[in-house]
Amino acid sequence: KSHPFYYETAVLIPHSDGSRYAREYPFKHAASWVYERNKHLYNDENQSLMETKIKQTDEILYLICGDFNDTHQHFNFNNRPILKKGLKGIYEEALQKLNETVEPNEREFLNGVATGMLRLKEIAEKFSNKAALMAKEANDSEKENLLLIAKTAANVPWEAPQSLYEALCTLAFMRKAFGSLEGVGANTFGRLDVDLYPFYEADINSGRLTKETAYELIAKFLIIWDCHYDHDMPMVGYCDHELENTYTIGGCDREGNVVYNDLTSMFLRATREEKIIFPKIKCRFSSNSPKEYFDEINLSIIKGTSTILYQNDDATIPAIVRNGRKTEDARDYFVSGCWGIVSNDEKYDHGNYLNLLKALELPLHNLNDVIEKIKIPFKKFDDAKSYEEFYQILVDNIRMLIEERIRITREGGHIWGKVDAYPIFSSTLEGCMENKRDFHLNGARYRDDYLLCFGLPNIVDSLLAIKTLCFDEKRYTLSQMLTAVRNNWNGYEDMRQAAIRCHGWGDGNEDSSSLANTFNNDIFNIADSINGGYGGKVHIGHLTYTEIRFWGEKTLATPDGRYNGDYFSQGLTPSRLKKIPSVTSVINSLSKIDKSTLGANSVVNILLPSKNISLDICEAFLRTVANSTIQSLQLNCVTKEQLLDAQKHPEKYSDLIVRVTGFSAKFTSLSPEWQQEILTRNFYE
Repeated sequence: KSHPFYYETAVLIPHSDGSRYAREYPFKHAASWVYERNKHLYNDENQSLMETKIKQTDEILYLICGDFNDTHQHFNFNNRPILKKGLKGIYEEALQKLNETVEPNEREFLNGVATGMLRLKEIAEKFSNKAALMAKEANDSEKENLLLIAKTAANVPWEAPQSLYEALCTLAFMRKAFGSLEGVGANTFGRLDVDLYPFYEADINSGRLTKETAYELIAKFLIIWDCHYDHDMPMVGYCDHELENTYTIGGCDREGNVVYNDLTSMFLRATREEKIIFPKIKCRFSSNSPKEYFDEINLSIIKGTSTILYQNDDATIPAIVRNGRKTEDARDYFVSGCWGIVSNDEKYDHGNYLNLLKALELPLHNLNDVIEKIKIPFKKFDDAKSYEEFYQILVDNIRMLIEERIRITREGGHIWGKVDAYPIFSSTLEGCMENKRDFHLNGARYRDDYLLCFGLPNIVDSLLAIKTLCFDEKRYTLSQMLTAVRNNWNGYEDMRQAAIRCHGWGDGNEDSSSLANTFNNDIFNIADSINGGYGGKVHIGHLTYTEIRFWGEKTLATPDGRYNGDYFSQGLTPSRLKKIPSVTSVINSLSKIDKSTLGANSVVNILLPSKNISLDICEAFLRTVANSTIQSLQLNCVTKEQLLDAQKHPEKYSDLIVRVTGFSAKFTSLSPEWQQEILTRNFYE
């Protein structure tokens, strides 16, 4: 009654994004029934493949958010067609195309689209009727909102929205209604300062809204989503503080012009003033971004409130172009979920993590039973006569890992089309309506794979330690090094410290930077040579989620000095074993990586001391970052002393919000284990 938006269908729990499974809750909503009825087909059609996949995921070689595909989350729902022509326009297009085809599968898809649009219309009308009924018994302040909802929901989103308010209602309604009907999670609103600006401009020019009333609408819109989540609940498990709900602002438009308008500023102001954590805000920037924009972004972060993901256009757009996209399409990208670089012409899986460290760990530790179990014949390292031979064995192992991961989707992914259908989602993706096919039946324009690799910093540091200590300086034999690692460094502390003291990724050294670039290029070339699971290309990036802890805890020691169970490095973030004092060294190292190879995005964590940071310094820092290969920057401005004091006196730090991994959270809400993970990161001067 107190806000003007209609969206809650009452078939999802608040913490759900629409996915049919809601984390630890014993909850399956109505839209799960088709999937639940048919999911046996995955096993029935290829039982041996399913058994192999389960064994491989049990050994944490990779993550798939489903059986052979991401069937639950990371759905980049495209609201643009609905904002442009309403559900009615999509419905009429489906009817027109039905008249043009007699092919059964095409008719089935188009009938599904038409039916889906009608069901969405009915849901909106129910909101209208309910609001009108409630208004009869409401007080004067509540009645105004309810009557507005009753009037608007009777028409929108069946008809295209005509105002900023109606456009925001469309976004709110579609997020919940789509998930409720198709049982999958929509995790982005898209580019809000681009897509909503025409509505805002028309409202201002006509006098329907003032700038301040427009701001109030935006603030209320963000608040309703942030209130779906308790920011003070303990962050203990895998994704306790996750609510897959995002939007993107800033960057440039399709012609390359800078995007910084009134709405950009309003979304940043509302996020800052209302302390919004969800929806997650993604701020695109470049070396051409105006100072005013940088200052708006940085106002909160220099005070210790880190809710923003910084996305570097100068590193990201070249990678998307190398993906095979047109430059104007690449400029129009947005960021979904945690770090997913997306557009409106394919369904992306940005939870598709690939554990590169397994190609090192399993053969290095002679885990023969595991190697036999996963059916990947990794080569052993023991007989390597040179560093070059050791390196080539590792690259060969990584090739086998990548090829096997893609094979799983190639041979099993097609079953998805028989298990469930997504006509509403597909109708908004570019290509599906033209091809009259669901996206997972090759209806969308692109059908690429995105492998989110992790382990590069630990592997590069391990390679440098072996190269330096065993082959260049010959202080130890390879056999001695492997023995030490296999014994978790017990009895070999001098060797471990020597390994840690070797040059490593992020220290700015030419050898470490060159090796990282060579290794990354080799991974890229492997992926680029493979036909993807859906018939498209295979792109790589360097990302991972809370696996930095939970998978790290299950991974044995590595030659970089890691003990059994130690943390992984996140994305391209330097290892916390390397106490690199200068952030300049990190940026210089990242300038050596070929940015165009990272089509699936990459992430870097950086902690700068808040006591030494001003708006001007932060702006200069980001302009420097823009010239590097850093794509997704997770920036925290806080000192270790502040964090330690927050542990002792949490009541004093209710607004201390840190970037944990793909999300932000109150530091005081983190479990002791997660607080320790933050505290052991590199704090740069």
